Amino acid sequence: MSRMSRFAAALAGLGVLMVAASAGLAQPPARATPKPGYVVPPENSAGLYPISGEPIFKAKCAGCHEPAIGRAPTRELLAGRSPEEVYDALTIGVMRTMAESMTPAEIYGVVRFITGKSPVPQTAQGPDPNLCKTNGPLRPSGPQWNGWGRDLANSRYQPKPGFAAADIAKLKVKWAFSYPGTKNTEPLVFGDRLFVASMGGKVYSLDANTGCVHWRFDYRGGGRASMSVGKLASAPSGWALYFGDDRMYVHAFDAGSGKEMWSVRVADHKVGRITGSPALYNGVLYVPLSASEESQGNVGAYGCCTFIGTVVAVDAQRGKRLWTQSILGETPHPTRKNAAGAQMFGPAGGAIWSAPTIDAKRGLLYVATGDSYTEIEHATSDAVIALDLKTGKIRWINQVLANDNFMSGTINGPLGQRGPDYDFGSSPHLVTLATGKSLLITGNKSSIVYAMDPDTGKTIWQSSKLGSGGAGGGVEWGSSTDGRIVYAPLADTPARGRPGLAALGATDGKTLWQIDAPKGVVCNVPSGRCLPGFSQASTAIPGAVFAGALDGHLRAYAAADGKLLWDYDTTTPVDTVNGIKGAPGGTLDMGGATIAGGRVFIHSGYGGSAGANNLLLAFSVDGR
Repeated sequence: MSRMSRFAAALAGLGVLMVAASAGLAQPPARATPKPGYVVPPENSAGLYPISGEPIFKAKCAGCHEPAIGRAPTRELLAGRSPEEVYDALTIGVMRTMAESMTPAEIYGVVRFITGKSPVPQTAQGPDPNLCKTNGPLRPSGPQWNGWGRDLANSRYQPKPGFAAADIAKLKVKWAFSYPGTKNTEPLVFGDRLFVASMGGKVYSLDANTGCVHWRFDYRGGGRASMSVGKLASAPSGWALYFGDDRMYVHAFDAGSGKEMWSVRVADHKVGRITGSPALYNGVLYVPLSASEESQGNVGAYGCCTFIGTVVAVDAQRGKRLWTQSILGETPHPTRKNAAGAQMFGPAGGAIWSAPTIDAKRGLLYVATGDSYTEIEHATSDAVIALDLKTGKIRWINQVLANDNFMSGTINGPLGQRGPDYDFGSSPHLVTLATGKSLLITGNKSSIVYAMDPDTGKTIWQSSKLGSGGAGGGVEWGSSTDGRIVYAPLADTPARGRPGLAALGATDGKTLWQIDAPKGVVCNVPSGRCLPGFSQASTAIPGAVFAGALDGHLRAYAAADGKLLWDYDTTTPVDTVNGIKGAPGGTLDMGGATIAGGRVFIHSGYGGSAGANNLLLAFSVDGR
């Protein structure tokens, strides 16, 4: 699935409607009681409120809209509107009186049912309290972590962290920043600037040294895909910040001032989104597309499924689409009707919810795909695929598992043989070994790591099964590698797997060491939903690897033997540089630590686990 949340997988039978790439929990833990003062974040309501909007719509809205009476629009016409437009109509617009008896959960459920997406409420637009006093020129020659994996090969390895592995034990919080939105982009470091964005509809340029705000761009939407900085001749600063959002738009901002240079919608699908980070190379953005269709399993009126994983190439200078390539040369066709009488379609799925990898030498782009949404054969789901950089033409496909069909809920089932949900959500690493041979290495939710020949796609080796895998396990968001060792985090649950971190030899995939998640860790996540799984992408530096867990702990381990070097609970309340007292973090998920210039930057609070805001933490040796 396109990163179906672990919480959704556990509650699918209850009809929870989930957004793809949401909180990331395998099942509600025993202690699922929010801490006092915890507030459910609005943009995550589809995942945190176990409310189906369909019966509410039928009881309160269908009388006027299905069929339409007078000037009221039909439900089909409403479905074509943005979730924000429908939400505003129910809360501050013409339908406000009709929705007065609805709870916030019910309003979000109705909007989700009508449009297929959760709305992003309008957030405060006032000035930030910690604006930088000066806004000097960019420093492109300074420290960098640019894009998802730092380099085109998506290694997630920082060779020049600015501190030694021996200094890790002395890492302390230098500053913290909190802002609306509870899904977020991985921090991007460009010289002395730090760029971040979230589902709260805000893109920030912060000072990497102090956390003050250079600029902020407000828009109605949200995004979690990591950003990239590249040269743009038309930008006043000469550099652009590129950003893909949850509405399938790609934006280019002047990196120096935040002025929007261009914006283009690269595709249009009712529940489509950009979850994987666009890759920037040689003036072209390669944009992977995903969707949340498998979360529509209990929406009887939804004609599922019509999305197929796709890559769009965009001219980074002008914002023009150069080519669009579906991973499957087949258009979804009508198949059957579900229990509610809605027409179903297939094949569908194979969402690409990780960042593409660039191979300039071979002229190839590598993507990894998720599972199939339907029982109709899908030859490119659960696969690694190579595409031509210039044309998008598919060069080879390695599907590691066929018939991995997944759909939440029961109305749209059965799906024939239901699969184990072994998505690839981890970007492939292009690794050059000491022998000069290249391998394409990546793991998936089976808890197996694969190495493939980048020329042919043939599997060269695969690791042992490191854990249980499945909907809530295996390698979720990504491993990291220093070229010799591959560090694979495992998001398994203790009850049926082995949460922790494994180190594998890059040449043969043999396990060098494997450590289990610490037991008996006190749950301090404000939402009360804790798991020890290592779902977040790992990050490596010389001599060490950083890995974040769903319990909110960021840990560092020795590369040689897995010895624990450092452990920090990011849920610890902290006063922020933008004036929030005692702001808590939450779970660590999706984008991992970014390291540059002697600092470690991490987002804490993914998927609403910290309340209405997320927490951005900056660490340095002794807090200097």
